[in-house]
Amino acid sequence: MPSISTGLAAISSSLDFFPRNRVVVTELDFPTIAHHFLAFSRKGLETLLVPSDDNVHIDLARFEEVINDKTALVVTSRVFFTSGYIQDVASLADVCHRNGALLLVDDYQATGQIPIDVKSTGIDVLLTGGLKWLLGGPGIAYMYVREDLIEDLNPTATGWFANRDQFDFDPQKMVFKKDARRFESGTPAVSAVYAGTAGISRVNELGSQTIRDRTLDLTQDLVSRLGEEGFSLRIPGDPDRHASITIVKASNPQDIVSELSKRNVIVDARPGGVRISPYFYNDFEDNRCLITALQDIRSESPGWFVTS
Repeated sequence: MPSISTGLAAISSSLDFFPRNRVVVTELDFPTIAHHFLAFSRKGLETLLVPSDDNVHIDLARFEEVINDKTALVVTSRVFFTSGYIQDVASLADVCHRNGALLLVDDYQATGQIPIDVKSTGIDVLLTGGLKWLLGGPGIAYMYVREDLIEDLNPTATGWFANRDQFDFDPQKMVFKKDARRFESGTPAVSAVYAGTAGISRVNELGSQTIRDRTLDLTQDLVSRLGEEGFSLRIPGDPDRHASITIVKASNPQDIVSELSKRNVIVDARPGGVRISPYFYNDFEDNRCLITALQDIRSESPGWFVTS
């Protein structure tokens, strides 16, 4: 896939949303998810946004309250992009299936840094991309569909790559391929495929569990140092639920990110905070340099940071 949005289109256009006309998403997911389904609202689809009580995670009970016999699809992230919280998607899949709903997981913030077994977890569809932990850059995304579900889904958002007889160039018939290639659309950006292949090769060489162990050590060190220096954080309380995303609360995150870049520290701004995401190529000295830079910026512009 060229993007998560294209994958969402392939799946959503495969469902008729009748009589099940509810899609469940959350306020902590990357907005492209909610935006995609809100666009269906004029066609009678109800997009239900599950709230978070702490802006860090969402209790499974919150999902259980709204997933019912009207729910066609639940779409949410395994790791939330503004808190680094790792959801228990296996338990969520169980809730979905007990109510006859499908589970689509946006794994963009997790694949590569946290292991997953899509089959034992019970996920119906998983979307992820090369821009972040898979080291592939933009223009490349990946989609998994549970094998026994594939032939039940016939997307209307499609293209010639999905046609079984693609190179017959016959405009009079559309017969979908029997495997997951039925969800492809048009000609891919080949250069992005090369970059994506190189990135995945590196991740597979190291192994996702090895990467998880490394990033967990870096993240715990980072959280400890930030706490000692009095920075206010938005993170999960349980380290086992904490991916390699740490949010330093800030009232002016864009300017902090800009100042850090002048000091050769590259992080990102997200709503209400500065997002720090160490990966396997970082080390503990990088953490120390980051915190020193943050201290310098805080001393110059204390109002840019949240103190409680």
